[in-house]
Amino acid sequence: MSLLISSSLYDPYIQNNNDGALKKETVKCCNRATSIGDVDEHSQSSLNTGEKLGVTSFGDKMYVATYADCSTEEEPVVKVGQYEVRINDVNPNNATKLELFALMSYLDKNGALNNRGISSYSKIKAFSYQAEANGYCSGLDDIEKIFSQKRDWISILNNAKETFLGNSETYHQALEIDKMIFSLSCKW
Repeated sequence: MSLLISSSLYDPYIQNNNDGALKKETVKCCNRATSIGDVDEHSQSSLNTGEKLGVTSFGDKMYVATYADCSTEEEPVVKVGQYEVRINDVNPNNATKLELFALMSYLDKNGALNNRGISSYSKIKAFSYQAEANGYCSGLDDIEKIFSQKRDWISILNNAKETFLGNSETYHQALEIDKMIFSLSCKW
């Protein structure tokens, strides 16, 4: 069975995301002028490039997160479809859903979140639907927004946490959200 991973359908939406960590792969991975936050094109990867970090779907397409060829331990770069996400540039207070997926896949793989069970990204998706049901945010699965709309995922999680704290049956989920928020807030 082969799986076709394509993002060309969503290129118009991604082109609107010029200021984020999301970059469309050009001729060669990380083949850009070196500046703060960029990876030198001569950097050698010390990570297992091509290793699967996570899998998700946006719309009717499946996406696999892997280390990009130019990824290093100091400057991790996660490739999702045809796009590179520079992990050090992702801010969960201002990230697209694709950037969040890359970040959470990276953090899970490196044990930074001490996650058990389903992926941290899947948990965030499930928790964020509560915030959407609360009316706090909307269009979480809108394909036009996944690649281009920046969201404050910490605030979205906090909104869901407040709802879960008010119910004894969901109190444990609120504590899990709190741990996740703390872990994400330590860097940003």
